[in-house]
Amino acid sequence: MQYDIEKLIDILMLLVKNKQPLSKLRITKLLYFIDKYHIRKYGRFVLNDRYYRLPFGPVPFLSLIYINDFFKPEVRISGKKVGKNPLEEYFSATKYRKYDALSLKKDVNLNSLSDSDLEAIEQVIKKYGNFATSRLVDISHNEKTWKETIEPKEIEPELFLDGLPEEEKEAIKKLIEIDQENDCVNVALNK
Repeated sequence: MQYDIEKLIDILMLLVKNKQPLSKLRITKLLYFIDKYHIRKYGRFVLNDRYYRLPFGPVPFLSLIYINDFFKPEVRISGKKVGKNPLEEYFSATKYRKYDALSLKKDVNLNSLSDSDLEAIEQVIKKYGNFATSRLVDISHNEKTWKETIEPKEIEPELFLDGLPEEEKEAIKKLIEIDQENDCVNVALNK
């Protein structure tokens, strides 16, 4: 399955509407917990992103690229930004304490999110929504995904399944393999 920027936009909108102070670090932590919840329960990531081990914990790679570009656009010619980041249409950057944070400019329709996606977001907001960002980092540093991956390597999706019964792990691993095979076929067909 391919990465879906519309899902990122919809998730961010829900987090902003839930009064989340959304710094880059907080966003990446919440996205991690959303995807972790979803793959453990439904066998797939919500964002179809790849996770990497970085100093502040597991990070969704493509999402981080969009988020970094939104807050600190790098590609400029003669002082002007090249290309438009899809987040710019819906969000603006504000300050929260000393950090850049996300605020909502206009609503989105949430058409990209499935019922199970919405469930994962709701559960993560309930469980982690009131935690300080530093606490989210600490929690993610105690996860097998971070402990068993060498920085800055990609995290194996199977590491998200730590603690599940073996039967469930095996069933989800098969779903992950099917997704990876489908990605390879799609890449080959699109060449």
